[in-house]
Parts: sequence; structure tokens; C-alpha cells
Amino acid sequence: MLLFIYVRHIRRYAHDVPWVHLGVALIGNFAFVIGSLFFLSPALTRAGTWLFVVASWGLLVGVIGEILVRYETKQRVAAVKAAVEVEATAVEADPA
Repeated sequence: MLLFIYVRHIRRYAHDVPWVHLGVALIGNFAFVIGSLFFLSPALTRAGTWLFVVASWGLLVGVIGEILVRYETKQRVAAVKAAVEVEATAVEADPA
């Protein structure tokens, strides 16, 4: 359910902040590295496990967001091209 709300939010605001998803993915990668280091100490294994779980969600959100940003940008470019073509056709058809 949260993922669906996230996808709807991204479709609406993806063009405003496209860098956010790269930041989320970067934090996820950092959490993976720290989690890996935590597995070297038996006392920190539980914390390492939770860092892996959090990092997995961060990477998932980052990738889904990046995909949606690219899709939304492609849709906007196609809409602008179509509008320009319609305008050019209308100008050619009206000789006055």
C-alpha cells in the first residue's frame, strides 16, 4: 500500500526533484557497506542484519523512483513534441 502511494506521489512530482532517488539509493548502498562490516563482529550481527533490511528498501525505493522519473520525463517530452507538431501543422494549413 505504501509503495502504491509512493508511486502516485512520484508520478506527480518526479520532474521537480529527480535527484532525490539517487540520494536514497546512495544511502542504501552506504547502509549495505556498514552492514557488511557489522557482520565481522558477532556482537553487531543483529545490527548488520537490520542495516541490510533497511538498505534493501532504500535501494528498492531509489530504483523505482528513478524508473518513474525517467518514464515521466519521456512522457512529458513526447507530449511536448506532439503539441509542437500539431502547432506546426496548424500554421502550415492556415496560409493567412
